[in-house]
Amino acid sequence: MTIAPPDNTNKIIRDILAFFAVALFLYLMKAVASIIVPMVIAFFIFIFLNPLLSRMDKLRIPRLLSLVITLAIVAAVFVLFLYVFFLMVNMLMSPESGIPAYAARVNQLDAAMSAWLAPYLDENPETFSLLSWLNINWYSVLMSSLASISSKFIEVLSDALLVFLYLMFIILERQTIHPKLLAALPRGKVQRATQMVERMNKQTSKYLLMKVIISLATGVMFYFASVITHLDFALVWGVLAVILNFIPTIGSIVCTAGTIIMAIIQFAPDWGSIIFVTLLMISIEMVLGNIIDPRMQGMQLNISPLVILISLAVWGYVWGLPGMFLSVPLTSMMQIICANVPSLRPIAILLSEGRNYRKDYDRKRRKKKSMHEETGDIEMPDASQIQRIDPQ
Repeated sequence: MTIAPPDNTNKIIRDILAFFAVALFLYLMKAVASIIVPMVIAFFIFIFLNPLLSRMDKLRIPRLLSLVITLAIVAAVFVLFLYVFFLMVNMLMSPESGIPAYAARVNQLDAAMSAWLAPYLDENPETFSLLSWLNINWYSVLMSSLASISSKFIEVLSDALLVFLYLMFIILERQTIHPKLLAALPRGKVQRATQMVERMNKQTSKYLLMKVIISLATGVMFYFASVITHLDFALVWGVLAVILNFIPTIGSIVCTAGTIIMAIIQFAPDWGSIIFVTLLMISIEMVLGNIIDPRMQGMQLNISPLVILISLAVWGYVWGLPGMFLSVPLTSMMQIICANVPSLRPIAILLSEGRNYRKDYDRKRRKKKSMHEETGDIEMPDASQIQRIDPQ
């Protein structure tokens, strides 16, 4: 029987312990979500507002006045968001022009689709219903969801107040962060820790700013596209586009699919209008999400798309919808921390997009190929020959 060397055994034990430590950490984060999530949201709002605070410091505005101005901006944005959101909910619940007005229309489409599909599904066309067969009670689900949102106003308000208080104390503490690092860390590690914090702050702040701009632009475009095509609930699609654009990949797909489904319900069997709405909404999302968004952000996060999807699923499971919104900046911060800790650097490399590593790999491969062209013996470069590149 072969016995593993002590070094390998210790490495295996460390890997197993690290896995269980990460699992325990995620479990604790899920267990205390009601306490942690408001703090994390307040922290990211602070990072987003930190450039404004720094600008006011340079203008020698008193700290108390800058605090009042910042909190007033946050409060005004929150009140505006609540007003628009509940206006949207009331619009959807209106018996004259909201979801109830479309109940008969959906039933007509269900009857037409059921009659067309019944022969293929070996069902009786006179009694078959596609929605009943799929066990979907869409009307009850939508109306109960909207009613629950309206009934949770007090809960949302209390959570927002908690975030507001956390944000206020974080802003008051911002001037003491660097002195605390100087006092708490050994002299040789202070500069490295300070650089890591500044890097996280700058990168996350830039990402959040660009994401807000892109999300607002997407919402405006969806709103005017709905108005131009006479698609109902234009305000709803605009607000949803702003909110869901913060959820990577999935959010834009959900919003675009929602407008297409609405176009089918409203315009069928006018397929010209349906195709026009579909092409317009997909074009907006493709241009803003796949061309303008990457160019404006400059690919500064350097995170693999697969890692983004995995982090979206993990943080969505741990913290629900807030976790999905925060998944990308949280992963970006984790990557920066791993890149600055030598033992965790391989994790930062795996989290990165990998373009630089691929370019270096191809360069080494071409060099090897040119060296062995005469003999035909082509060797692939091994991992030790690939240049180490900073994942950030």
